[in-house]
Amino acid sequence: MTTPPVVLIVDEDEDSLAMYAFGLLAMGFQPITAATGEEAFERACTIRPDAVVADVSLPGLSGLDLTRRLRNDSRTQNTAIVLLTDHAAVSLRKEVEAVGCDRFILKPCLPDALAFELRDVLIDRHDHEVHSS
Repeated sequence: MTTPPVVLIVDEDEDSLAMYAFGLLAMGFQPITAATGEEAFERACTIRPDAVVADVSLPGLSGLDLTRRLRNDSRTQNTAIVLLTDHAAVSLRKEVEAVGCDRFILKPCLPDALAFELRDVLIDRHDHEVHSS
């Protein structure tokens, strides 16, 4: 029996946070939640989740800034990161790629679609680690 992947979900919207947490739990993940980027960074450094799913638009520390901090910290630099947004701007897509995000998903995104992307990202990261060793 394998341990379910731990996923830190970050969103200021309580309904979105609950929807993703319950949906991912039902699909075999172990969700942990945070409402702000600062709270998420602290939890990520302590818990060391397998993946972080964050909204780009967070109060204070944005999802982009959170990604930068996670990538620059040795405790979290290899964590899979998926950013969600309801903004389809081309310039935002370029910035998301530049900060080192693994996936960029437009909202609305149902939990099953997010679970599919998470599994894919985690497999890609595992394969990369195996081939880099």
